[in-house]
Amino acid sequence: MRPSALSFGLSVMTLLAVGCKSGDLEDSGDAGASDDSRFTVTPPAGGLGQSMAVTVLADSSAFEFGATSLDFGAGILVESVTVQDGWTAVADILIEPDADIGQRDVTVEISGSTSVLDRAFRVTEEFFTVTPDRGKLGETVDVELVGTNTRWKAGRTWANFGDGVDVLDVSVVSETLLNATISIDADAPPGLRDVYTEDSGKIVTLYDGFQVDRIALGAVFDPVEAEQGDTVEFTVFARGTNFLQDETTITFFDGDGLNPDIRVDSITVLDAENLWGRMTLSNAAELGLRDVLLTTADEGLRIPDAFTVIGGDYSLDEVAIDLRFTVVRGLDNSSGGISESVQASCVFFIPLDPPCPAGGGMGSKPEPSPYDTNAIGPITGSGSSSEDCPNPTTFSAGDYVWLESDKNIVTLEKQVDAASGMISYVGVGLTMADYVTDNVYDLHLQGDPDGLAEEIVERVLPTVPSDWSMISPQLWGNYTHDRTQDFVYSWTPAMTYPDAIFVTSISGTTWAETGDPGLAISIPWDDGEHTYFGSELINFDPNPVSFTAYSFIEGPEFGLKNSIYQENQSESYIYLGASMVLK
Repeated sequence: MRPSALSFGLSVMTLLAVGCKSGDLEDSGDAGASDDSRFTVTPPAGGLGQSMAVTVLADSSAFEFGATSLDFGAGILVESVTVQDGWTAVADILIEPDADIGQRDVTVEISGSTSVLDRAFRVTEEFFTVTPDRGKLGETVDVELVGTNTRWKAGRTWANFGDGVDVLDVSVVSETLLNATISIDADAPPGLRDVYTEDSGKIVTLYDGFQVDRIALGAVFDPVEAEQGDTVEFTVFARGTNFLQDETTITFFDGDGLNPDIRVDSITVLDAENLWGRMTLSNAAELGLRDVLLTTADEGLRIPDAFTVIGGDYSLDEVAIDLRFTVVRGLDNSSGGISESVQASCVFFIPLDPPCPAGGGMGSKPEPSPYDTNAIGPITGSGSSSEDCPNPTTFSAGDYVWLESDKNIVTLEKQVDAASGMISYVGVGLTMADYVTDNVYDLHLQGDPDGLAEEIVERVLPTVPSDWSMISPQLWGNYTHDRTQDFVYSWTPAMTYPDAIFVTSISGTTWAETGDPGLAISIPWDDGEHTYFGSELINFDPNPVSFTAYSFIEGPEFGLKNSIYQENQSESYIYLGASMVLK
């Protein structure tokens, strides 16, 4: 705000009354320098190599057109100075890449009178730019931060855009490139704001780096409540948007961020500002308020607290069972020693509906053809799904359950995850003495008056027909194999089929033709020896790889007597993982 004529007149009268001090710019006869606090420099810092505009503000009318110059010291080139009025002068500067880092004085000269602004500007090693550098009220924007001399780290660096702008996600691509998704509140203060990145206390600031426009987007989501497990129709009424059919997407956020536990089944755009759709909530969807993010092309709109997820009904006749008993071994590359873990677990749960991930997530990969035929090729597609699935509802069946056969009993103790509340039953301190091969176990539930009743599910968990071990080659000590030669391996005893299968694979390298991850896999004959041919392995790039082998068996379909799920299958295997080098 500019001073009124009255206040300006009073300022002049005051100066006349007290007399002009030595060094005042009004005293045009004094050409000496002085430290003057009447000026403010903004922004107060810039990075090496940065071109920027710096504004110097005076607390009274001082600058003169054609007679004002600014000097930022050695290493900073002042390309131009523009006097906008008596209170404002703008300098376009270039900070040279080899300028000295640190605080420096700024010299203001007006009609031969000089004032020195002590330590008014700082040269920093780092700076960055933001693209785009503006957004509307209510808008969600994907921005790119490009740094110079920055050292951003994935998992450690975060960005901040000031009050009223939420940073929904940060992805550090490299030490000098960072992508972020920001959401501007409908009531965020308009105007320029500083942007900074923070990494373990290291802060890099871009002053006036982002502008919030006064133009506003807005929307209302209906309904205001939706129940777990339900399929719900919804409507969005908006203003200032540009919804487009087949280009508008909807995602959901809870207090912890993006949450995919609600599936959007369909979206019908009625016009640029109105749409209708249908969504299905997982039966384990997180309870509470949800934000809705609508995205069309490069436009994003977030509706905070758009609706509330409320609890749905469930029944004990919807309980499924995950049951497994496994042996996992690893062959140490340095010593040839074998580490071993014997695990048994059981979980009683309601399956996620809709399933998660929806539609899988694995790309195409080689599949073995029984028996003794190698499948070798690239694994294409997205690989394993990165979707963050909700935790299913789990149930107690007592303090413990146990696996029982005429040969032994294996007790699984109740464990409750402190973070999620999920209930599981786990064998503690199990060894190979507990894992009896060629055996079939009953599952016995102790029973819980507040959960599942006591029950015995008979002959549901078989173990593999026999223990086994590798004979050759010795896959440790950086064992190296020539890709042009056949790779022959053997194991004993070969007592797997017909109840179980034996599977081996070579993975961890790339398919030479495409650069995609490569995989060789087979279900060998039950004779204790198999070959991956050199004509096949030559298609892989030379690299360290993993060799895995396991004997695997599934149990018959089963379920709790009152459950609608009678297609559960237990699984058991003895697995070995080792390493080798393809050259």
